[in-house]
Formats: sequence, C-alpha cells, structure tokens
Amino acid sequence: MFDRIKSTPAKICLIISALVAIVYSLNFMLFADCYVTGGEGCFTLGFSNETSAGMASYGNGGPETAFNGVLMFGVFMSTMLILNEGAKGMWKIMIPVILGFVVMSVTMWAYWGDLDSSETPKYVAPITTVVYIAAYYLLKAEDEVDDGLSEFRMGLNIEDKPSLVAMLIVVLMGVWYSFMSIVMPGERIAAFGLGEASQEMLDAGLGAPSEVTVAVSGSLFLVYTLWTAMVVLDGPKGKWSILHPGIFFLITATISTYMALVDNLGEITRPVSDQSVIDSVAGPVAMLLVLYAYYRMRDEGVEDGMTGYGAGIEEMTPNAFNVFVITITLIVGLVFTANVMLS
Repeated sequence: MFDRIKSTPAKICLIISALVAIVYSLNFMLFADCYVTGGEGCFTLGFSNETSAGMASYGNGGPETAFNGVLMFGVFMSTMLILNEGAKGMWKIMIPVILGFVVMSVTMWAYWGDLDSSETPKYVAPITTVVYIAAYYLLKAEDEVDDGLSEFRMGLNIEDKPSLVAMLIVVLMGVWYSFMSIVMPGERIAAFGLGEASQEMLDAGLGAPSEVTVAVSGSLFLVYTLWTAMVVLDGPKGKWSILHPGIFFLITATISTYMALVDNLGEITRPVSDQSVIDSVAGPVAMLLVLYAYYRMRDEGVEDGMTGYGAGIEEMTPNAFNVFVITITLIVGLVFTANVMLS
C-alpha cells in the first residue's frame, strides 16, 4: 500500500499528516457538540476541549467546529490521493495546503488570547504544518512533486464561458469568506447575532464560536479557494486532482449542514440570522457551481491522466468517477444519518 511514493521519509510524513487530519476531522464532524462541552457523558474520539460548565470556552462554537472537521476531511482526501496515486506534479495540491496550514498556525496563535480551553490544537497545527512541508521537500528529488510547476502561467484559461463564470463565482465566494474569517473573525461572529447564550444552548454546544475557531475555518477554506483559482488561472487540463477533494468537501458540507438541521428539529437551536441563512445556502450553491463546471470542463481535459485512487485502475473512466462520487456521497450520508440517530 502507498508504494507509489518512492521516498520513505516523505511517505511517513504524509501518513502522519493524513492520520492527524482524519482523527480531527471525524472528531469535529461527528462529535463537535461533545468536543466543545468537554467530553463528559458523551462520546468523542479520545479528546475534547477540556472545558466544563462555567468556563468561558464551554459549549462555544459547536457548528463551526463541525464545519472545520468537514474542511479537514477534504484535506485528508487530498493527502490520501497523493499517497495512492504518487506525488508527481502534485505541487498543485501541496502548495495551497501548505499556505493554508501556515495561515492557520499563525492565526491560532494570534487569536488565542485568554481562551481557557485545551491548548493542544495550538501546538498540533504548527507541528503538522512542519511535517507536511517536510513531506513536500522530500518529494522533490525522487517523486518529481514539482513536475509542471515551471509551466504554470497565470491568466483566465478556461475556454468554456459558463464554466469560467461558475468557477469565478466560487473563487470570489471563497476569497470573501477566507478574508473575513481570517482578518475580521469578530465581525463574522457579530453577523450571526447570537447574543448571550443560555445554559441550555451552551450544553448543546451552541454558544458563539471563538475568533480562533472562525479564523481556522477561513485558513482551511483558503486551501479550496486556491485550488479553484488555480483551475481558472492555469486551465482545467489535468486538474482533476485538485477538484476532486473540493468536490468531496462540498458534498460533505452540504450533507452535514442539512443533517444538522434535521437533527435540531424541535430541539434547542440558535437564533436564525440573515448571515446564518446565507451560509446555509452558500455551500449547496458552491457545490452545484463546481459540479456544473467540472462536467463541462471534461471537454477541456480536466480528467486527463485521472487514475483510479489506488484501486489498480491506471486510467479511471468518467463513468467510473461518476459511480465513485455517488458511492462516496451515499457513504457520507449514511454516516451522518447513523450519527444523528445514535446521538
């Protein structure tokens, strides 16, 4: 397994990065409400924010923490793609991830302030960033990770005009969300109009998120924004490897958002604001725009060189990928459904 990576040290670094991403991703995606309330009397994957009732950080930012888990899931998928398919030319995945990780590490330290929750993430983020950067540099020699980097030329290089418009809209949405979340997280929080949370809301993990949580969202979202921008600027040819993780993220985000709405029917909920409605709609809109553009860009070679995710298929056909997307969607849907039913 993972024998397409020639550099053993690089392979180890990528595996470590993938393990950290999937553990945090699943813990946040599925058990965020338990994570932000300290893990007492409920289930997490072995760790929480180590708070208890009465602490300032108790019960804050459950939905935002869950969203961060979804963002991490897409990054995990991109790392697994490199491990399964090899690193040749995968600078287009790794450089945006490195930039997002660096920004995340900086913002976590910049916004942490007097938070009284567990400081473990503040140290895990920069360590994971260093490990991922090490993997990138170790892949340069034997694994040709920078193959094609010198040919990168900026411009509006999508020929199909509807696809270009769709992708530009997604890029602009991503730039706005990332900028506001990273540079002005306080304004983002204020826009939700949550006010003072009751004890019942805090017990359900529905208190207002911290600036750190919002800034982490923006930092990870920056990765997807850069991936999408790269397709626009460099053209879609062979860009399946950076579009697929984004597609899986958007599908997962849409499913998790609406499963959360179903789970909260008749239960304690946050006040509904214009901003929360906009955010709930933005995810599905972005998903539809990316999928629309992706299928139209097949004629421009977006799937050139598309391989079979380590399944022994040298060239994955468009139909095989369609089936793969549907399968992943069903699995993710079943996981979230089971989580809602068992919680």
